[in-house]
This record gives sequence, structure tokens and C-alpha cells, in this order.
Amino acid sequence: MTTTQNASETTAPATTEWHWVMTVQTAKGVLNTRTATLTAPNDYTRAQLWSYIFDQFKADYDGPLTVLFFDLQPNRL
Repeated sequence: MTTTQNASETTAPATTEWHWVMTVQTAKGVLNTRTATLTAPNDYTRAQLWSYIFDQFKADYDGPLTVLFFDLQPNRL
């Protein structure tokens, strides 16, 4: 007896949803914490996702930023 599997049952999803939290501080002492989810292709690295998230903060603030906290986890239990 042979069994067949649907191709969608055997292949992994091409993307992963991530939950992230980042806190930054400006040179003037302004603190900002954000949290959100993002969906990225599975071949993205942690460094690429960090840069993408950090770029969102840089777009809102002039001058240097210091990252005080960063967490990135798959958005599942």
C-alpha cells in the first residue's frame, strides 16, 4: 500500500512571523520603546531584521541612537 502526501503538508512555510521589542535612547536622553510583529522570509538573518527595525527608529530621530534593549522571537508559543 502506498500513501501520498499533499505537497503543502511537507514543505515549510517560506516566511516566519516575528515579535520584536526595541528600546533606544537619543543623545539628548529621549527614550523610545516599540514592539510589533513582522513577517520575513526564512532566509533573513537576525542581523538583517535588527537593521530593518533599527532603521525605523533612525528615520524618526536625528543624531546617534543607542540601543538599550532588543528582543526578537518567533511569534508563537
